[in-house]
Amino acid sequence: MVAFNDNAAVELVRIGRSGIKVSSIDDVLCDPEGVAAVGLAQSYSQDPGNLYPGVRAAVPENFSTSFRAWLTPILQRNGMLEDDRVISSDTSFFSVVTTASRDLRPIQCIPHYDSTDPTLFAAVIYLCGPRFSGTAFYRHRRTGYEEITRDNVTNYQLAMNGDMRIHGPPPRGYINGDSSLFERIFASELKFNRAIVYPARVLHAARIEPQFQPPQDRSEWRLTITALLESLRMPPG
Repeated sequence: MVAFNDNAAVELVRIGRSGIKVSSIDDVLCDPEGVAAVGLAQSYSQDPGNLYPGVRAAVPENFSTSFRAWLTPILQRNGMLEDDRVISSDTSFFSVVTTASRDLRPIQCIPHYDSTDPTLFAAVIYLCGPRFSGTAFYRHRRTGYEEITRDNVTNYQLAMNGDMRIHGPPPRGYINGDSSLFERIFASELKFNRAIVYPARVLHAARIEPQFQPPQDRSEWRLTITALLESLRMPPG
C-alpha cells in the first residue's frame, strides 16, 4: 500500500496577476524512500506521443486510488477545489528528465500547459535530492497570458507564431528563468517528498539547467511522480 501522510504541511500561494492558486505540500508520503526505490527499479521508456523530455514508467496500481482520496480533502480545505468537487481520476507516472539540451525540439524549450480544461490539475511529487531544482511558472510577454484557456488558446497560438517570425526559434536549451518571450512569475523550490499542485492550464516548466547533460546512472536521476488530475462535481445527496 502506498501510504500518504495525513499530517502533511500544506501551503497555498497565489501567483501571477490573477492570483492563480498553487499548493505546496511537504512530507507527502509516509515512506518516500521506499516509493523512490520502487521508482528507481522500474523499466522506463519514452512516449513518442508525449512531449515530456525524458522517460516514464507506471506507478504502482494502488497509488492512484490512495493519492486521490488523500488529496481531495486537502484541496477542498485550501480552496483549490469546491466542497462538492473531488479528484475523480488521474494519469500518473514515475518521470525522469533524460533529454540533452542539444536534442530538444523547439517546443520543449519554452513553457507549456497541459490542458485548457479548467477541471484538470497537474501535480509533481519530488523524489530526488536538493541538487536539482523545482518547477517555475511563466507569463507570455506579448499577450500577458499566464493560463491558456479555451477562450484564449487560439490567440496565444497566433501570438506565438508571430514571436517565432520576429525572434526566431528559442535557444536550444531548457528554459529556467526569464527569456525574450516569457517572464517567470513564480518558482517552486524542490524538496524531497514535496508535492506541488496547480491548474493544468498554467504555463510552467521544470527548472532544469539550460545546458543539461543526461544522467550517467540512476543515482543522478531527477526522479518525480507526475500526475494529471481530473476533478468532478459530485451529484447532490
